[in-house]
Amino acid sequence: MKVGIIGAGISGLTAGRILAKAGHDIKVFEKNAGYGGRIASFHPANNASFIVDHGASYLHGNSREFIDFLKELEDHQLITKWSDSLSFFSDRRLLTEHPAREPEPYYIAPEGMNSIGKYLGRQLDFYMSEKVGGLTHIGGSRINKSPWMINSSTINVFEADAVIIATPAIQAYGLVAASQDELALRRMITVLDDIPYTSTWSFIASYEKRDSVDWKGIRCKHPVLGWICNESSKRDTEDELHLVAHTSDTFTKKIINRNDPETLNDQIKHSLSQILGSWAGRPKWSESHYWKYHFPKKNLDIPYLESDDEHAPLALVGDYFQGSSMEAAYLSGLRLGNFWADKFS
Repeated sequence: MKVGIIGAGISGLTAGRILAKAGHDIKVFEKNAGYGGRIASFHPANNASFIVDHGASYLHGNSREFIDFLKELEDHQLITKWSDSLSFFSDRRLLTEHPAREPEPYYIAPEGMNSIGKYLGRQLDFYMSEKVGGLTHIGGSRINKSPWMINSSTINVFEADAVIIATPAIQAYGLVAASQDELALRRMITVLDDIPYTSTWSFIASYEKRDSVDWKGIRCKHPVLGWICNESSKRDTEDELHLVAHTSDTFTKKIINRNDPETLNDQIKHSLSQILGSWAGRPKWSESHYWKYHFPKKNLDIPYLESDDEHAPLALVGDYFQGSSMEAAYLSGLRLGNFWADKFS
């Protein structure tokens, strides 16, 4: 069976690798140039030898399936334990541990979080920088001809026997709505219509190495910043300190319409100096990245969503199913992958 997967995040890649192992032909379409979705890494423009994680900073979870996955990644030396607790900033105080959180293991990828996406996608065919503009149901059955046509924003079209949409819910809504002449898909739209997302700016900054920075990550109760990660605690950065700060959803929504990146960066640097000290407001260099769909604010109490058209299989997976974390995304892809591997054996 030819399966088209839209989105190269952890949920789509997890479902894809299960189906590939079951003998299906998997093609993944990703609008960006990199693997992993929110498990994203990149090389700063002025330092190609160093990598930073500007999406998800770490992995953690409690389910048996996800713990098994973390063990698999650890056995392949892709992740390593980073910390058992994270720091917390509130009321102008920086605490070494979050007072409301129990210790639990947090894992990071020394070679960058996107190395996990590359690992998951080893057996899959990819079309990178290929934005899917819509789906066309062309009828038929899986026996006689493929029921789906995947239409890219370029001139390319791809036939598929089944489709998995592994994008944020808002983007999935757009793709499903474009095919809403199909009754089975109209019911899916009503479910997707009410899942809002938080947004954030990832602010990447580099400083002269400071031995006094002994924390690894800080959750912030602050009007501008929600999270600060010490990237230099993950890998050797020689004589530099690298930080990644994520803005709060409230601040991001407030600033995004101003189209004023200089003011944005100034406010983030000022906030860093409030939390860490005046030195944090004077980086040697900085870059920023906008995550329009950061975390879903609501989730569906099901592991995935599937069309009931037996002749044109279509399903949605992602972190908005039973959670909002990387663990939720993985479990969504895992459960659909296992279900389809059995259903279409």
